[in-house]
Amino acid sequence: MWPTMLFVPGSDERKLAKIGTLGAEALLLDLEDGVAPSAKALAREQVARSLQSAPPGLHVWVRVNAADSPDLYDDLHAVIQPGVEGINLPKVESPDELRRVDWLIGELERRRGVAPGGIQLMATLETVRGVRAADAIAAASPRVVGLCFGAADYSRDLGLAWPPPDGQLSLAVLHAKVALVEASALAGLEPPHDGASGNFRDLERLRSEAEAARALGFSGKHAIHPAQLPVIEDVFAPSAAELEWARRVSEGYEVHAAEGTGAFALEGTMVDAPVAARARALLRRALRQASR
Repeated sequence: MWPTMLFVPGSDERKLAKIGTLGAEALLLDLEDGVAPSAKALAREQVARSLQSAPPGLHVWVRVNAADSPDLYDDLHAVIQPGVEGINLPKVESPDELRRVDWLIGELERRRGVAPGGIQLMATLETVRGVRAADAIAAASPRVVGLCFGAADYSRDLGLAWPPPDGQLSLAVLHAKVALVEASALAGLEPPHDGASGNFRDLERLRSEAEAARALGFSGKHAIHPAQLPVIEDVFAPSAAELEWARRVSEGYEVHAAEGTGAFALEGTMVDAPVAARARALLRRALRQASR
């Protein structure tokens, strides 16, 4: 997963033509909520062409329509081809939905000459039913590499205002976000991704949302405009102090483990196996980001 993923509406031919110049390393070409029902067919055609011409090294994903939508099969039929890295399935409410999509992708991979299992899945949870099934959804398929959270639809499902009038997340939304972080950890996935902040001009609110998500254990946040990318990248990038701490913890733990000591003190703080594992994970994430 990346700190940022930028939505590009599949019906906007002008934006699709510029995907290599938008400043994002990971894109979500959208066939769902960002596309009017009357433009779905056109969007599929345009996204399929964009996948064929995407610049090398760009991580291109497609958000298809939900598992219960009559558009889903046509979406997958159009975009399962070389050039697509993964599929984002929205409004997931059960593991069975992911398993059905997994099977469809596998059939289309076979027909299109794509390596079996090569196309990944991200599941977006944005209803109460979906959040309640987070553990099972996270473990539903080997293709699933991460979860995403949709606060707007989740809030609507509960009758809550979104965005919150006072800028503070409700306890219900916080609870849902924690459920995704825990489900991801249980399934051995990367930490989840937070949904987009709707007002792309309000960068202060964006930073606040991103900081809150990172504090809860999220690894990144979606964007709807290139202007949001620098803020999100800044919030989710490990600081120099964090990396230095991680290096000292990791190196110190290895030295003490070699001496037969399971824990040691670093500047008055006890370092044991879970703390060392967190430090190593932070270093691995920084290394992956630096190599992209």
